[in-house]
Amino acid sequence: MPGNPDYRGHFLFRAKHIFICLIVILSIAAIPSVSYSQECIHSKFQFDVTPGADQPSDISVGPNGDVYLVDGVNNRILVVDSKGRRKFEFGKKGDKKGEFKYPLGIDISDDGRVFIADSGNHRIQVFNLKGDFKYMFTVKSGSKEKPSDPVDVLVSKLKDYLYISDNDNHKIKVYKQSGTFEFEWGKFGEGPGEFRYPGILAINEYNEVFVVDVINTRVQKFDPFGNFIAAIGSWGVLPGKLFRPKGVAVDKNNRVFVTDSYMGFIQVFSNLGRFIGVVCENGKNRRFITPVGIAVDDKHKILRVVEMRSNKISVLKLLQ
Repeated sequence: MPGNPDYRGHFLFRAKHIFICLIVILSIAAIPSVSYSQECIHSKFQFDVTPGADQPSDISVGPNGDVYLVDGVNNRILVVDSKGRRKFEFGKKGDKKGEFKYPLGIDISDDGRVFIADSGNHRIQVFNLKGDFKYMFTVKSGSKEKPSDPVDVLVSKLKDYLYISDNDNHKIKVYKQSGTFEFEWGKFGEGPGEFRYPGILAINEYNEVFVVDVINTRVQKFDPFGNFIAAIGSWGVLPGKLFRPKGVAVDKNNRVFVTDSYMGFIQVFSNLGRFIGVVCENGKNRRFITPVGIAVDDKHKILRVVEMRSNKISVLKLLQ
């Protein structure tokens, strides 16, 4: 897949990270299992969904309860019902309306508009819940920027905003959901409000925006207008640390769930960055195979996790 290799293709690591990865492999065995009474976010496995995807990246749940999975290698969106039964798909490779070039991110509005980050085509496409094309718009780049690389998209109820992570330009670009540019923030760097390959996005009930800052090994939290609030996580291999975060979701209690694709865990933080615990099953750390996109269903306490290398969605019920 084209583009930045640390994000795209979920994203193969570059040669300069091989040495670090060897250290991590040696360190994993030393990570203690979380005890049942300490630092566990308890869950119960429900079922796996294997709809035939190839390295899926992101997920979103529609207002009708259907689950939409980005199958970017195959340039399509796969749709299953809440029980995991496959319903339909839409999209194919191309640059015309309704066609994709390695899409990566997705979000769905309350009124049933499906927004897709059509990364390779440098645009956002919008569909209805049945997969019918509605409209699209190009994510523009500045005169000194690379061609835009939208890897995720986030719907906000505030001012009809649509947040887009432009991975290669290290920015968050904000449009109206109709496609009109509003403002942007960010640049390449390691300081507050700076990014090194921003990825998946999430939002809470206060319209605050959470951005996975992949190579900086953190999630950054902003107000709706791009003002920095907090950094969540820092580099490391032990609980409370992140090695390669990829996905983020926020529940109704403002707990922030972060997937770590290399370590295989989902860690949970407060919305200001305090470590709360690790998602567990049967009292032990629940290990996933390359977890990336994630969704939390507050109504039914369901956690859905995209496992990229396993080509599946793991479905768990949160017990707390």
